[in-house]
Parts: sequence; structure tokens; C-alpha cells
Amino acid sequence: MKRLVFGLLLSAALVFPFNGSVKAEDNVGEDVDLSSAVITAKSCAEKAKESGSFELLASCPPVEAAKTGYVIYDVTDNTFYAVAPKNIYYFELDEGFGGSIDASGKIVGKEGDIPVIEIKQYKITPKPKAGFFKGCL
Repeated sequence: MKRLVFGLLLSAALVFPFNGSVKAEDNVGEDVDLSSAVITAKSCAEKAKESGSFELLASCPPVEAAKTGYVIYDVTDNTFYAVAPKNIYYFELDEGFGGSIDASGKIVGKEGDIPVIEIKQYKITPKPKAGFFKGCL
């Protein structure tokens, strides 16, 4: 089931064009609700933004997040959000890296052109592990 959900997210990301822009209406204090948003690294998000390739998000190594920080890509709004370290632990983002997050929170600022979200409530679904028989058939 988790593999199916991740596959659908990745398929949606590949089908919808990526313009990499941040909405002008994203203001400090605005409430944000995320559903099945992808947890990735800021450097990978910036590369995906420049190239328009979502494959970078799926293949991004977790080490990149340690170097450049975490971001959350909302598939439905086609927007990246930086994560404020309040109310969420980085080890939870590490465990869910490449997976998805359902969250609600508020925009508390901007980091360059990326809005920063302070997450209030969340549920992380880790990236599914490869199956035992994968590659054997």
C-alpha cells in the first residue's frame, strides 16, 4: 500500500509541470495544510526547481538534508516549504526522508524565496523499503 501511495505521488509529480515558483499570496501567518507532501533536502529541491525534474526528489540522498536543511514539497500546490525546527524533531524528518508528511501549520517567515513553515500537527509516512524479491524476477 505504501509503495502504491509513493508511486502515485511520484507519478503525479512527473505528470504535472513544475514551474518552481513560490506563490505571491504566501504570507507570514498564513495557515497551511499539507497532504502527502514529500520530505526532501533543500539542495535537491533547488536542483529540481532549476531543472524541472522530480526524479531528483526521489533519488535525493539523506546526507544532503544534513548539509542544506529539510524542505517539504507539497504536490497539490506545487510549492516547497522550509521547516522551522520548532515542534518537530529532525530525527523524525530523517526517518521519513523521501517519504511523505501530512501536516498543518503556519508560515513564519521566508528563507530566500522559500516560505518557512512552523508545523503544529503532523504524521510522517516513511519511504517504503525495497521488497525482498526485487530484482530476482
